[in-house]
Amino acid sequence: MGQNMLEVRHLCASFFTQKGEVKAVNDVSFEVPRGRIVGIVGESGCGKSMTVRSVMRLLKYPGKIVSGEVMLDGRDLMRLSGREMAAVRGAEVSMIFQDPMTSLNPVMKAGKQVSEAVRIHQHVSSEEAKRRTLEIFEAVGIPEPARRYDSYPHQLSGGLRQRVMIAMAMICRPKLLIADEPTTALDVTVEAQILRIMKNLCGTGTSVLIISHNLGVIAQICDYVYVMYAGRIVEQADTFTLFEHPMHPYTCGLLNAVASLRLGREKLDTIPGVVPNLLHLPEGCSFSLRCEKCSGICASKMPDLMKTGEGHMVRCHLSGKGGES
Repeated sequence: MGQNMLEVRHLCASFFTQKGEVKAVNDVSFEVPRGRIVGIVGESGCGKSMTVRSVMRLLKYPGKIVSGEVMLDGRDLMRLSGREMAAVRGAEVSMIFQDPMTSLNPVMKAGKQVSEAVRIHQHVSSEEAKRRTLEIFEAVGIPEPARRYDSYPHQLSGGLRQRVMIAMAMICRPKLLIADEPTTALDVTVEAQILRIMKNLCGTGTSVLIISHNLGVIAQICDYVYVMYAGRIVEQADTFTLFEHPMHPYTCGLLNAVASLRLGREKLDTIPGVVPNLLHLPEGCSFSLRCEKCSGICASKMPDLMKTGEGHMVRCHLSGKGGES
């Protein structure tokens, strides 16, 4: 996949509760190349958000990063002090959170919040910070930037709030932008505009890591995709290969659950059951209790990630016999 901006190696993060250790991120490894867009996809509760929060070192008690390396442009973020990591956030790696209404300060004007990010990381004057903020507002498609600068978050639509979040994440020109469900609750027109803005970011040299359960979003924007289930990567491939030749039964189930005029189905397929309790995972494959093709070895032994083609890996004992969607 070429030279990487981000390399995550064997990352493990858990929540230590009275009932036991919850392994939310279990030996996860992935890469984000320079100037490319990589997606992590899976159901709610599969560990996507916990993975990126671990990368940003934003886990709160009782959560804890247990082990692993997070290499950003050759530097291990796990070895940085709290103060050093705070300087990296916003300047070298930025994150767009799921809900901009709760992520933005409701009693502070939108423009001031973005200007503050510039002043903290680049130590410029308030006038220069405002000038840059107005420029970035225009770049992300915010109409009437000067008026929106003085608006409070509740005075903006969901799409405009999301643009403000993107502007805040972009303004210091980070090496890596992480977007956690960036189009949730947006209508399809605004969603398309947001995705176009993020794709244009790659032209400036920024790498993008997008987290989503929306396969349509992943298909539109990503170059490479990782599929997560129960805290682990279960399949990874370039976007075309993953959508045309899925090999893990879970990936096939996700794709079959998407509405498609091309397939001409009257009813959507569903994956039976729910994501397992991370306190009581099956002894073997985590997906075995929901898999129609489960065999004896599936229930007794966790499969390793196996290479099935160039850049294509799958965690399945059937190794491609899971069937294509």
